[in-house]
Amino acid sequence: MSVQPIEERRVYGARIRGGRIGRGVEDHDRSTVKSLRKAMAVLKAVATAERPLTIAELAARTGIARPTAYRLVQTLAGEGHLVQSPIDGRLSIGFSVLPLAASLLDRNRLRLEALPHLHALAQQTGERVNLGILHREQVLYLAGVEKPSLPTIYTRFGKTVPAHCSSLGKAILAFMRESEVMAILEARPLVALTPNTITTVPRFLEELEETRRRGYAVDNAEAAAGSYCIGAAIFDAANEPVGAISLSGRALEPLLAHVDTLRHTAEVISHVL
Repeated sequence: MSVQPIEERRVYGARIRGGRIGRGVEDHDRSTVKSLRKAMAVLKAVATAERPLTIAELAARTGIARPTAYRLVQTLAGEGHLVQSPIDGRLSIGFSVLPLAASLLDRNRLRLEALPHLHALAQQTGERVNLGILHREQVLYLAGVEKPSLPTIYTRFGKTVPAHCSSLGKAILAFMRESEVMAILEARPLVALTPNTITTVPRFLEELEETRRRGYAVDNAEAAAGSYCIGAAIFDAANEPVGAISLSGRALEPLLAHVDTLRHTAEVISHVL
């Protein structure tokens, strides 16, 4: 009786026996994924820091060993995604991230369809207008138009805020399935940012019910002291909430005078999606 030889071949330099990729390749893949996650953690830490970080601060903030952090920084800086100060070595986000962000914004249909209406709403109300979506359990700003009385147009795209204390977040959450809302609340606890922030689940669910009833959401200085917003949801063709627009100002009453205009603008944007 002859013994059949074990099938063996090489694929991209890796030895395969019996049709199985060797452990070396699997280990390499896992190592590559870990390195990629660490690189993403480095970018996120630098991008969200209040000031440029040193490599030591970066390593402490991400939990990455300093030698590994140093290697990742050198790679990311070489690609232009990070910039290291020649004076003190502190790290900032590099310009190479801008083409990536611009590509997304230039292709995002919600933002493209909403922008003309955001400008019109700002002109009609004299207030600041925002556009946001729910991303990774937080509100992500896609665009913003400053109030006409100010000399510049200011966009907050890329900024994030907790969903539970913003009118944009409440407007979207109010029309989501309860199971989805509860999953978000479990992932993102109701942290108090001001004395007005809602911090209990029962009270927050009541707030969402009130938002559905009246058709708009209110941020009663819950994210920042002295800052008020009202928001209305935007829906896609399947009647699912895909985003929201809001008016913001230093007092709530002037904003409430524009509720009908805000809601009408949200409906118009919904109809063109």
